[in-house]
Amino acid sequence: MAPKTDIATRAMVVILKFSGKTGPEIAELAGISERQVNRIYAKAKERGFDPASRPLILKDDFLIDAPRSGRPSKQTDDIKEAIATTICRDGNGREKTTANIAAELTSEGFPISSTTIYRVLKKSGLRKTKPTRKPSSAHSTPAATSR
Repeated sequence: MAPKTDIATRAMVVILKFSGKTGPEIAELAGISERQVNRIYAKAKERGFDPASRPLILKDDFLIDAPRSGRPSKQTDDIKEAIATTICRDGNGREKTTANIAAELTSEGFPISSTTIYRVLKKSGLRKTKPTRKPSSAHSTPAATSR
């Protein structure tokens, strides 16, 4: 897949094409293929660029990427809130594994995977904590016990 061209490059292509430069000349100047030059110019015209208008108007709307469709995220606000509630509900909430949290939420009516929970927690900045424990006297050194 070809690298995406930025809006400045697209604007340069449209203006150079309008001013009479040929496709191969523009392609060489911009560092893109001639086919891409033609696509950019055709898409700008399709979106409202009129080379015959005076003064010449070149808007960002003629050059920006079209919105992409995609699968909707499972990370709705309700699920994010349910995850936060599950973690903050008791003192051991932040010690639970993502699999345990997923099992709890699934039993509460939120079917969600542990991977999705991990992503939500990572994005929100929460981390698993491990309780701190004082070392037992069996593992301490003689120098540490004499103090």
